[in-house]
Amino acid sequence: MTSGLWSNKQLIRLIWPLIIDQLLITLLGIVDTAMVAALGDEAVGGVSLVDSINMLVILFFSALTTGGAVICSQYIGRGDNENASASAKLLVYLSTILSVALMAIAAPARVSLLRLIYGNLSSNVMASAESYMFFSALSYPFISIYSAGASIFRSMGDSKTCMFTSIFVNVLNVAGNALFIYGFGWGAGGAAVSTLVSRALAAVLTFTLLYLRRRRCVISIAGILRVRFDIGIIRSIMRVALPNGAENAMFQIGKLALARLVAVFGTAAIAGNAIGNIVVSIGNLPGMAIGTAMLTVIGQSVGAGEYDAASRYTGKLLKYSFIAVGSLNVLFALLMPWFLKLFALSDESASIAYICGMIFCCFAVFIWTPAYCLPYALRAAGDGGHTMLVAAFAMWVFRVGGAYVLAYTTGLGAISIWVSMVCEWVVRGAFYVTRWKNGKWLRKRLI
Repeated sequence: MTSGLWSNKQLIRLIWPLIIDQLLITLLGIVDTAMVAALGDEAVGGVSLVDSINMLVILFFSALTTGGAVICSQYIGRGDNENASASAKLLVYLSTILSVALMAIAAPARVSLLRLIYGNLSSNVMASAESYMFFSALSYPFISIYSAGASIFRSMGDSKTCMFTSIFVNVLNVAGNALFIYGFGWGAGGAAVSTLVSRALAAVLTFTLLYLRRRRCVISIAGILRVRFDIGIIRSIMRVALPNGAENAMFQIGKLALARLVAVFGTAAIAGNAIGNIVVSIGNLPGMAIGTAMLTVIGQSVGAGEYDAASRYTGKLLKYSFIAVGSLNVLFALLMPWFLKLFALSDESASIAYICGMIFCCFAVFIWTPAYCLPYALRAAGDGGHTMLVAAFAMWVFRVGGAYVLAYTTGLGAISIWVSMVCEWVVRGAFYVTRWKNGKWLRKRLI
């Protein structure tokens, strides 16, 4: 598909499986937290703290696969299927090498990492976190390899395959949680084992499908075992991946600094903040899905040299995001009291979670989309350096710096993090909208 053929119907056909896929990916973490909640606030807190680290790892892999997806999409837009296929294979090689190396570091050093990041946790929280992190680290290669395969499918405009894979993974994860947490009594570690098995099967299934379709897809992974490294293509991938990875790393490290701040206010604050983060992960998923679609649509448009189309599609997809994110968060705000009953929280934890969730829902309706969806279009055109600088500035000055100032001067406690978050959105959105409107993002070249 070339960029000029993206009708409204085709855009919707690309987006709706991505929304379901994002929901199902998010549910992996939510199901773990919900099923662990019966074990108490300490188990919820331990899982939440490790999930913050896992998110940093996932965002690192996401940066790499975003680079691969953008390059593949641009080559497809140009009609160069040979280089699109070569880019896909290189993405798989890089993902495998880096993820195995990261697993080899994180698994044995998990206790030291937890203490370095969070300081002295209570013994029960630390026990849950240590167990959950060990098995999470073992799943890193599978997360990375699945992410690479999924990005290859999406760059071709095929979002349904990833959706059906996610359905399979989530059903398996729920069954595994029930078996390992309750049947075997493995606690938080049981949730991680279930997620490990689910992610491993997702990676195997995705690449089996890619191989079986190698003669019918625009991108072919035939001959993937004959390893060849094309420095030019690697350089192009890294021109997207490195600034995106740096942006993701700085963002998530900032969130870890905020998690450390939350830990100061006690177990109830940790658990309440964890549930608030679940609200975020659900409330922004339509926008994240539409952002993922931008990588394909805008990437193909830029690759074909259709810059006016790239700008036009960006505006159209932003409207879709405003509608979807706004509608979902209005509904979520209305259902918040019933949603919180899904988690066996103490009254204090539930009160904190409610305030955090409502702050997100109310402000996401108006200002989340330009802050977090629009940057996908800029990255798809190769303007990742700008998005990185803006994100780093907004995160560390307004979100992290603002949270610490508010926490110790206003008595807001953990709620200060959510107030500073809204301030960060405003700053990010203002910079990105200005960049989109002045057209400088379309002057970058990757291939």
